[in-house]
Amino acid sequence: MSTNSSSSGARQPKTPTPPRPPATRQERREAARRDQRLASARTVAAGKPAWQSPMALITAAAVVLGLVVVILVSGVLSPKATVGNLIKPLRPTPAALVDPANPRALGKASAPVTLEVWSDFQCPACDAFATTIEPDLIDQYVATGKVHLIYRDFAFIDKGAADGESHQAAAAARCVGDKFWAFHDYLFENQNPTGENKGTFSAAFLASVADAVGADKAAYDACMANGAADMVAAVNAETAVGTAAGVNQTPTIALDGKLMQGGALPMTTLGPAIDALIAAASPAPSGSPGPVASPAASSAP
Repeated sequence: MSTNSSSSGARQPKTPTPPRPPATRQERREAARRDQRLASARTVAAGKPAWQSPMALITAAAVVLGLVVVILVSGVLSPKATVGNLIKPLRPTPAALVDPANPRALGKASAPVTLEVWSDFQCPACDAFATTIEPDLIDQYVATGKVHLIYRDFAFIDKGAADGESHQAAAAARCVGDKFWAFHDYLFENQNPTGENKGTFSAAFLASVADAVGADKAAYDACMANGAADMVAAVNAETAVGTAAGVNQTPTIALDGKLMQGGALPMTTLGPAIDALIAAASPAPSGSPGPVASPAASSAP
């Protein structure tokens, strides 16, 4: 395309016409008054910036007040509420659902379906299951009496070290007794997002979680003394049971003893599988017709 403005039809800027100097005395006086008014206006503007005008100040005050309100409200409603340095669980497990006969189980032992979760407290996928899927599972199936949920230790991320974070976290969760599920919720909510075996689940950290959930301090300290040897042995025994059953990843879900593949299964998978087991275990409705005899069997010889 040609850059010649005349051929392209482009609009050309007009050449400004120089102002004509005042000719008469009256014109000169009017020009002087105009210059004086302009100078006065510039002086006022320089002496009082626009941001100091009443309207600007009112607007700024309203904005600041709005920001303060937003900050205060967000602080109150923030899902990342804390207890000391710990993040509180967003959806804590209802204490009323803890099985009195087994503090690591939820719901009624007589429920039609038993669901076991084989898990390691350091496992990121277990964290995802515990914080985003398990609460819905508990609400929809445990609280309604359909599922008996049992937590199972499968501690392996610390490579079997008795003083490793997987084993010590699992031992500490056992040492808090009937506060297990609250402890479970806090551990997963505060899992180290940067990696495993980096010192997050230290003895001091685990003790702070025990305090946060209201565990008996004397009993907890006694249980954890000497490396929590008894509890570590129990963790190892349960991990061995899982290995013998075919568990090879965490989390692994088992329904009525049958292992399911896929790790942290979503509710769209778990729900139908549980419903199918319940339907299969349910007796036929009363009054339903029995099997129809074949004509050959009912006919006279």
